[in-house]
Amino acid sequence: MKREYLVLALAVTGLTAAGAHGAAAGGSVTGAPLVSEGISLGLGHRDYLNYCAACHGADARGDGTLGEFLTLKAPDLTMLSKLNAGKFPEERVTEVIDGRADVKVHGMRDMPVWGDWFNREAAGADTGKAARELIVSDRIASLIVYLESIQAK
Repeated sequence: MKREYLVLALAVTGLTAAGAHGAAAGGSVTGAPLVSEGISLGLGHRDYLNYCAACHGADARGDGTLGEFLTLKAPDLTMLSKLNAGKFPEERVTEVIDGRADVKVHGMRDMPVWGDWFNREAAGADTGKAARELIVSDRIASLIVYLESIQAK
């Protein structure tokens, strides 16, 4: 039980720091509404490094610094296509990232629901619901573009 709290505390600490950095860069600190950056490999890579690498590793091979605290080893995300008959499982990966699909082997959901997290980051007095939804959608799509780009051949 103590281990689960340690993992949660470490994850929240890292996410809070990353979120604060992202908020400062995005302009919400100044009161300006956030806007979507669009879908891009660069955004996906940046979000991967900020939110995923601690568990999955900088190279996405499942060897992140928090890995030793996880219930099970984080998967090698570069092998998703190979494990799916050569086709990148875009819909499944999207559902895991946005929280629609549980990762049952984990038991208690160790992986944060990034759709919820990105929505909270995008929330602001001047950022309407439609803008938040677009920001979240584009960030998840950018993560998918990045993950697809790093698949083992």
